[in-house]
Amino acid sequence: MYVDGTEKTISDFEKYTATVITFLSPECPLSENYTKTLNDLEMAFKGNHVRFLHVFSGTYYSRDTIQQFIKTYQVKQEFVIDEKYHLAKQLNATITPESFVVNASGDVVYSGAIDNWAVDLGQKRQVITEFYVRDVLRALIHQQTIPYAKTQAIGCFLEIH
Repeated sequence: MYVDGTEKTISDFEKYTATVITFLSPECPLSENYTKTLNDLEMAFKGNHVRFLHVFSGTYYSRDTIQQFIKTYQVKQEFVIDEKYHLAKQLNATITPESFVVNASGDVVYSGAIDNWAVDLGQKRQVITEFYVRDVLRALIHQQTIPYAKTQAIGCFLEIH
């Protein structure tokens, strides 16, 4: 796996039960809306060897814009700027926000939406009934069957060049 041209090997993942990689965009309203959920997920899984990594792909947004997004929405997780879309292409990311859960072996075990709050662009549920990322993480931690492999992410298109 590559992040900003730097190869990440299995050893980069094996110290974690899971790594959640979420693609975000500073101008995507759903990316903004989901920052609190992602912060809450990190707090819920603190102490379970789960790593959260946010990815901003491309060069469309300046580092200052990304830093302002992180400050404004109090993003607590580490982030990378994937200027050349290495990680986006490798994971076939197409939407922001879109999450990928990687196990300790470096295998992607889940990809898609964080939960089912967003039904479509501009359309949200009153009550979330499916917690995809949370449930996948719980399954990994408890060595149970992964309940979801893939769902459809809803959000802004990630334009890969």
